[in-house]
Amino acid sequence: MATSTVPVPSMYADHHVKRVREVLGALSGVQEIEASAALKELTVKHSKEVSKKDLTAALEAAGYTVGKPEEAPEQEPSCFSDPSWYECAPRRIKTERVDLEMSGDFRMY
Repeated sequence: MATSTVPVPSMYADHHVKRVREVLGALSGVQEIEASAALKELTVKHSKEVSKKDLTAALEAAGYTVGKPEEAPEQEPSCFSDPSWYECAPRRIKTERVDLEMSGDFRMY
């Protein structure tokens, strides 16, 4: 029995794990399939009759790309990288007495 580990970057949710297990389970000679959406990787225990190329071909026929995930491109810093936007500033708005009287929050002491 052989063990193959295959990176599948497009397997990112449970329904993908289920589908990958169905596809590979249909191949004769596959004994055990461990798939992880978190790791985007699967480990297959199979007989010598099944090669890693057979596994890859079955996955790609089902629409799953096999290989290392692409690294995210570096992004330019956003406006949120400057911490001054959230600093507290003095209040510049004056609440008018008429507004308080109309709202019912005005009380004479």
